[in-house]
Amino acid sequence: MMYSTIILLLLAGLILIPAGVYAQERGPTKEELIEANYSGPVYLDSFWTSSSNNRTEVDVGPGDGASTLAVVLVNRGPSDIVGITGRLALPADFKATGKSAGAPAVATFNQLAAVGDMFTLFFDLDVLDTASVGEYTAQLSVDYSKFFETGAPRNAQMDVPFRLTGEVIVSVSRISINEGNASAQIIAGKIEDYEFSVTNNGTAPMTNVVVTMESPSESVKILGDSRWTIQRIDEDSKANLATRLFAANSLIGNPASFDVAVKYSSNGQSSTENFVLGTYVAGEISIRAYDIAINYIGSTPNIVGNLLNEGNTVALFTTIEITDAKNLVSNLPPPQYIGDLQENSPLPFSIPVDVDTRSGEGTYPVSLKISYKDNLREIHTLDINSGVQFVPKQPSDESAQNSGIFANMPVGIGAAAVVAAIAIAVVFKRRKKAALKRTFQAGKDDDIESVLDSRNKQDHK
Repeated sequence: MMYSTIILLLLAGLILIPAGVYAQERGPTKEELIEANYSGPVYLDSFWTSSSNNRTEVDVGPGDGASTLAVVLVNRGPSDIVGITGRLALPADFKATGKSAGAPAVATFNQLAAVGDMFTLFFDLDVLDTASVGEYTAQLSVDYSKFFETGAPRNAQMDVPFRLTGEVIVSVSRISINEGNASAQIIAGKIEDYEFSVTNNGTAPMTNVVVTMESPSESVKILGDSRWTIQRIDEDSKANLATRLFAANSLIGNPASFDVAVKYSSNGQSSTENFVLGTYVAGEISIRAYDIAINYIGSTPNIVGNLLNEGNTVALFTTIEITDAKNLVSNLPPPQYIGDLQENSPLPFSIPVDVDTRSGEGTYPVSLKISYKDNLREIHTLDINSGVQFVPKQPSDESAQNSGIFANMPVGIGAAAVVAAIAIAVVFKRRKKAALKRTFQAGKDDDIESVLDSRNKQDHK
């Protein structure tokens, strides 16, 4: 009985002992032993950068062409190393810059890498159009020598993982709300709707986008929104933003600009890009025609009226033309130049016309075309349709009555009488001069007074 109790106690003790006491712990693998005892350069990190002299990370996307991949290594010792040259075998969608396809990219580190120090190899690569955003792996072969060591260099092989992140390419441009195409103008003196777009032309999305807009000129006021928050703009996508502006009349004919800042995050990094949107402040030209009628000036009928520019800037080189006057005008007259049409100043016009002899009294439709140029010398036209009241002018009875002695004479007789009278006067005058000459010759020794006295006496006789 006592032996049975002892056996039961021993069995209970065995049950309470953890099973892990009897399990053998796993030893290190061969690879782990090699890794733990490895000395020399080992891979630490890789990233894209703008140049071999700059460690600032940049985003690179498919088709970006020449780019620089920085590979960071660390010297695990046990001694300093020198003469470091790396050769990077690239995936199919990449090519060493300036080399044929399949050739490795080569980079060197011409300084001493002390034990425990990091150093970077910069590889110049071409990112081809066939590449895609994602993870890639390249094979790196590093030749190096221990400090003060002679002979053939040592070599280390390792994988280099890197990521083609894609990049954000931001553009900002004006779009027209009303016309659906780009417009570089705003009208002064009016509250204008203004819309522009922020476009991501890159290969990576942009998130947490904040857009701000400011006017550096006091003459242009932003009356609508000037700050927008956008959660995300995917690649090859855009966001349309709208606001309202007012430009003073003093800016007519001058450019204006707006400062636009775009802040966003992409691939874990925050960026800010600044843009300038330019525009032209134009004046408004609004022409109205009124009091269109047909009046006689002398005996010539004229289509007359007035033009009024209700805008805020001058209409240059204005011409007016009758384009249609059916059943009223036999031949349309040429365009008539009427000069510059100032704002808020009526300008009358008068166009002589040849009225069709068959036109009777009544109302006739008349079409006019007004052409003018704005401050940018762009031509504009305005068509006006109106009706005019025409009343033919009756010719007045004119009786020509001649006065004088030839009033009732036939034309031929009167003309002959006039000619005869003129001839008699000429003959009489010549005879008088001849008599005076003979008197001078007869009295050469007499003075002029005696001659004149004798001549006067003869005349009285």
